Amino acid sequence: FFKKTKNKDNFDNYTTTKYTYSDIFKAASKKYNISQNLLEAVAYTESSFRANATSYCGAQGVMQLMPATANSLGVEDAYDPVQNIMGGAKYLSQLLKKYNGNTSLALAAYNGGPGNVAKHNGVPSFCKSYVNKVENLMNKGVNVPNTTITVNSLSKSGSLMSEYIDQYKAFRTASYLL
Repeated sequence: FFKKTKNKDNFDNYTTTKYTYSDIFKAASKKYNISQNLLEAVAYTESSFRANATSYCGAQGVMQLMPATANSLGVEDAYDPVQNIMGGAKYLSQLLKKYNGNTSLALAAYNGGPGNVAKHNGVPSFCKSYVNKVENLMNKGVNVPNTTITVNSLSKSGSLMSEYIDQYKAFRTASYLL
């Protein structure tokens, strides 16, 4: 007799936003002041943009974060593309600072660990092909898949993206006023 209503769906319409991977990379790039091309090249090399990827050694998600690294970066769900890409960007930003902007050393540390970069006093031989591949892709650009994800604005991912949206709106407003 009673028709079921979809109140939850109606509520979800107000609390969800769709983002493309490009939107997420752009937000991460702005938030951590790091090249969007670099982030996309790392994501392509690490997982071919697969959010559900897990490596043989346990690295997870688009940017292939190790669980301990993800945890230290505040990533609660390494398979969530927003959290993973933001975490990867944060980590790369930290590495670039550590190595005074040297992309090769930062990439070697991302791939093989900072300990190995220190031990080999530079890019270890087992990281050279990775570093070269990412740097080449970074320079020529990567085709990011037109993957769209739905993000609940009340979730951790939603708050990460809304920070970017708020900053972008403020920037646009300030630029307009100049």
